[in-house]
Amino acid sequence: MFNEVATRLLERIAHELSAPEVVFPISFELTIRVQALLKDPNVSIDKLTEYIRTEPLMSSRLIAYANSAALRGAGPEIMDLHSAIMRVGLDAVRTVSYSLAVEQIIRSKHMMPFQALSSKIWEHSLAVAAVARILAKRARMNPEKAFFLGMAHDLGAFYLIFRCSEDAEIAANRDQLVELVFQWHDGIGHALLSAMGQPEDILMAVQDHEATTTVNSISNWTSLLACSDWMGQQIEDWAPEELRARNPRTLSETVLNTEEQAEVLEQARESLDSLRAALF
Repeated sequence: MFNEVATRLLERIAHELSAPEVVFPISFELTIRVQALLKDPNVSIDKLTEYIRTEPLMSSRLIAYANSAALRGAGPEIMDLHSAIMRVGLDAVRTVSYSLAVEQIIRSKHMMPFQALSSKIWEHSLAVAAVARILAKRARMNPEKAFFLGMAHDLGAFYLIFRCSEDAEIAANRDQLVELVFQWHDGIGHALLSAMGQPEDILMAVQDHEATTTVNSISNWTSLLACSDWMGQQIEDWAPEELRARNPRTLSETVLNTEEQAEVLEQARESLDSLRAALF
């Protein structure tokens, strides 16, 4: 019976995500508005600052994020929004708006029975993002775009849990629910991020991040996310080992040897407390 109900749910979701206007949970309203602003090639820091000032929680999160150890470095503490945006950049504005939306989903009333699972996915996403930023710097790629990619790569999992929590029969079968989420979250994440107007390289990386692969180089966003996700699982993971075993991934020693992997993981772990305080 579970499979029949789940199939109908997936069919509804597929129909909704193929519509010209995708309806997101209400918590994503701010994210969508911010994304629309960021897509404007003529948007200025001043205009963005003026808009975000009307959202006090996002303003305070951006300032906290700008002062986190990962971004502040040896720089002075920032107290105003304009300076915070100047320090973090536009990709980070997108990240903060996204993190606020996910936080509201996790803390919504009907998601309470799944708080442990959704919190694990959040912690995994944060770990992947921290690793992705470090790897992007090593590969001379945009570290803030990498961080957003890490934070958003399991968006489909949050969305599926949110939708499954609305169906009592699906919600009552925890193990099958987790398997359902694991099986479909990459494709649904791709569709959701596409509806948000994310670029094609982000979409492809999210679509392929659970694929069986050996990462032989970090030369694009797909390989960077595959590597970051695999390493991030060593810090925090939400999927059972038997599900992960379906799509085995390995990392070539030519990319990062064992010592280098340990160094990257240690750096990521050291940044997590500061990032967690700033973003959640």
